[in-house]
Amino acid sequence: MKNLVYLFLLVSTSLNNLQTPCILQEGHYKVLYDPQFSNYPKFEFEIKDQVVTEINGNPNQNFIIENLGENTFRFKPLSKPSGTLTEFQKKIITDGIPYYEITSCTKDTLSFVKRVNLHVISHSGKFVKLK
Repeated sequence: MKNLVYLFLLVSTSLNNLQTPCILQEGHYKVLYDPQFSNYPKFEFEIKDQVVTEINGNPNQNFIIENLGENTFRFKPLSKPSGTLTEFQKKIITDGIPYYEITSCTKDTLSFVKRVNLHVISHSGKFVKLK
């Protein structure tokens, strides 16, 4: 009976650790892609007051973090895309909004999967906090 109690405590503690939400906090981050996505363009970003700014990409592009649920979010542009879009392009932008799912985290590193929808993965990697 005593062993059963210990086993229950061990399992419940492990489950609680898995349910800890992983969030991007304010700071400067670097994106490291998994090996199969190593040809993707490298970039860094900074988060301040829930606003995300690309550091070495398009510095005029700012996003806000839109939480979609526990450990899922997307970067929503603060400005609308310039230029004229076809109706098809507008539909893709509104229906196929990619989002990030944090799969695990440590103090300064968050592993992510970027999904187009529940079944399609765009890419994966890590957000590493530099400062």
